[in-house]
Amino acid sequence: MKEKLYLVTDIQFDITDGGNAEDDWTQEEYDDLVNSAIGLWYAENGDHLCDKITEKTGFCIEAIDYTTNTLHPLTSYM
Repeated sequence: MKEKLYLVTDIQFDITDGGNAEDDWTQEEYDDLVNSAIGLWYAENGDHLCDKITEKTGFCIEAIDYTTNTLHPLTSYM
């Protein structure tokens, strides 16, 4: 299947890892994780997109917002 361009606009990760590990994370560290996933990704479909992001970051996704319409404020030029 041919890959399409997806724009991830918002994402939330499960950083608990089965315990209470979220207490070990600072807000800045979590924001860095989120920012590493926001942006343009090539994927075959939404499931493949989630798999690619999970593989890259090492964390499962709790919620994700994305679009295939790349004419978006995150990609526009001023």
